[in-house]
Amino acid sequence: MKDDPLFKRNSILVVISLSVVVLGFVDYVTGYELGFFLFYFLPIAVTAWKVGRISSYMISILSTMVWFLSDILSHPYSNVLFAFWNTIMRLLSFLIIAYFTSKIKSLLGKKLEPSQDLLRQVKTPNGLIPICASCKKIRDDKGDWQRIEEYFEERTNAQFTHGLCPECVDKLLEEAPIDTLPQPASRLVGPVSKQALPSRKSFRGRSHGVLPK
Repeated sequence: MKDDPLFKRNSILVVISLSVVVLGFVDYVTGYELGFFLFYFLPIAVTAWKVGRISSYMISILSTMVWFLSDILSHPYSNVLFAFWNTIMRLLSFLIIAYFTSKIKSLLGKKLEPSQDLLRQVKTPNGLIPICASCKKIRDDKGDWQRIEEYFEERTNAQFTHGLCPECVDKLLEEAPIDTLPQPASRLVGPVSKQALPSRKSFRGRSHGVLPK
């Protein structure tokens, strides 16, 4: 549940809303002579960056209401219209901060997308790859010949593990003088690794000592 994006979004909004209320209380306790106006920008900007523009507008409205209550309760106005005027000015300031913060994040995201696409293209070899028809080595951009495993491990996130296919197992055993196997060796041996397969010398030694001439 903690990995749910909606849960994370709601959690961030709850924490930020509580921080705005606490900020309003501190603003009320300290009185109107000590201003905390700039501190209201922080939760609005965090909401715009982490959650989204609409949610940051909601926090802007909440911040305006909290500031209005803390301001009007901390000192009287000669005319209530002055209080509403100040409140409207602060609301516009909060909305501007929310809009431009979300806009900056959106522009940065669009700017990073081509870079990420370019990185994916670098990690994905394409086009013609010169490969030796005999040993299967690949010629790199510098003209050096590399084993196919080394070539792709340097340019991709792939890692290689080695083994022998059934056809190669049969071919290796046919090259060794072992003629008494009743069926193809691949069916008897199955998939094997290079480490599990004995060398040709060991086959040849065993054949001379065991099998009839």
